[in-house]
Amino acid sequence: MKTIKFEFTCSRQVPLYAHLCNEYLNYANLNIHIGHQDGAYFIEAEGKQSELETLADAIAQDFLISVWLTDSRIALVDAPTGSKKPLATQPLTQEFCQQCAPQFGDNQAPEFGQLDLSCDCCHGEQRIQLAYHGLTAGDIRAMYQALMTQGELKLPGGIHLSLNPISSPQRPRLLVCNPNTLNAQFHLSDPQVLALSSIEKPLICVRPIKDHPKLREPLYDLCFAYNRLLVILAEHLRQHGIDWVYLNDPAQGEALAYIDGQWAEIRTKAPNALRIDSPKRALHDAVLLAGKDTYYYASHSDKQGGHYLLEQGSEVEARRSELSPVNLTHEELAQCALHSVNLEHGLSKNSAIIYLSRDHGGQIYTLDGKCEAERFFALPELPENGYEIYHQLEQSPQRKVLEKFKQRYPEDYLRLLDLKLPAERHSLSALWAVGAVILGLKTRSLSVSDLNDALMAAAMAHRGSNSPRIDYPLTRGEAYRSLNWCKTLGSLISFRLADDRDSQKLAFGMHDSFADYLANWIEHLDLNLGVKSVALAGSEWVNPLLCQRVALRVGKNFPLKHNQLLEIDGNNHAIGALLLKKRRL
Repeated sequence: MKTIKFEFTCSRQVPLYAHLCNEYLNYANLNIHIGHQDGAYFIEAEGKQSELETLADAIAQDFLISVWLTDSRIALVDAPTGSKKPLATQPLTQEFCQQCAPQFGDNQAPEFGQLDLSCDCCHGEQRIQLAYHGLTAGDIRAMYQALMTQGELKLPGGIHLSLNPISSPQRPRLLVCNPNTLNAQFHLSDPQVLALSSIEKPLICVRPIKDHPKLREPLYDLCFAYNRLLVILAEHLRQHGIDWVYLNDPAQGEALAYIDGQWAEIRTKAPNALRIDSPKRALHDAVLLAGKDTYYYASHSDKQGGHYLLEQGSEVEARRSELSPVNLTHEELAQCALHSVNLEHGLSKNSAIIYLSRDHGGQIYTLDGKCEAERFFALPELPENGYEIYHQLEQSPQRKVLEKFKQRYPEDYLRLLDLKLPAERHSLSALWAVGAVILGLKTRSLSVSDLNDALMAAAMAHRGSNSPRIDYPLTRGEAYRSLNWCKTLGSLISFRLADDRDSQKLAFGMHDSFADYLANWIEHLDLNLGVKSVALAGSEWVNPLLCQRVALRVGKNFPLKHNQLLEIDGNNHAIGALLLKKRRL
């Protein structure tokens, strides 16, 4: 008789894993113990070799990849440490699993198209949207035919499918119907492939192959079918030669970020509730925070060891009657993000954060040995439009290269004059949008998001690690440092004037040089403060190349930390606000 331990370590709770652990308590005649400790779900089984091999095959089939899975292993142990008590579970949200999907979602199966097929494993039929109840296989086939004949299909619940691009300011989104053609059409890394196939079915940002006959935009957000109706429709489409269709779903959040080898959630609209256990004492009892798309309510209890609770969703707005929403400055939000990372990882003092957000600007904050926060750096606020940007460049020492740029690239000069920046103009995205225009990158519009996608895609297409060093010189103010953006853009113009044959190399250089400057600044702070960890937070980290270069440059000498249980530019602010040194919240 042997005792084998099957362990799945995750960066956050995975409801399906807890559900499956409970299911395996009743597995055959084996002596089973289960548990969840330090982020790891485990099943311990005592039995004969042949019985354990059969169990291992079953677990391998049932425990599908989660995007939050960081490690898995099988080990021989002396004795079980788990329990026969079922784990506490969170509600499952998925409508299908590895057992039922091949039945209703495979055109060769007799149950194909049976939307309400019962599943003894996940019971996904109980979570189908009310608007889809009663749909038959014939109804869904008619939906597919309508999509093929009319070119688009609008489903109950707000989902919009189309064979042609959907007009939207956001990055185009594609629902993958035929996974077998992915590598022939997109540049995908192994982690991206695994994430797409995971049980969460997240959005992943990818770059199409060069000169793709249909995909003309620089970047796309991809996902696999994430509810039963979409699984069936996607199979109909795949069966008839459609590899993907355009998708719009207002309920979807943003694409995930890949930070230092792990996935992170930027921001989600989905209602959620979670608990973080920590002995660290909060400075405030509760806080209600209005986010971009939802409300967050965070509270602290010091009973039974201390824990932090977070709730988010539209129903949280009802808390306004008992607690008014707090208005925090951009500077305070950066501090909140640092506090949330430190709380989650059991850290506190001697830390720094590189906070880069499209909505709240870019900043570097530090906490010293006494946990006092200080702002070291903030990105500057750019002028409202390209005309003012040109005017300020004209008044700076960059005037000569600017005049040459105007003469050599008149079309890009006119595009620069037409550029209009949003209200939040102290972000990396705003600066890099101007950089994309200077490099002459073609886009469907002059929006900041489209220009940034073009710059990201060009940088990702660069082969090699060498590039010109773009200047990001600091300016020193009375309280903190900022960036001389005129010199940054002037150096970019100079490099393009010297050799405009390779915009990809210059786009890569903008990313790599900025990461190198960040590393130098953090090393400077380390000399004064003794920086023990560097937190990364903010929506700009959705840029995969920026994450990669910062992990290489900054992560070489400092441990990088980010929120894993929390979002990195959403509910993390509410949890962090409970630790904000402010008299009243």
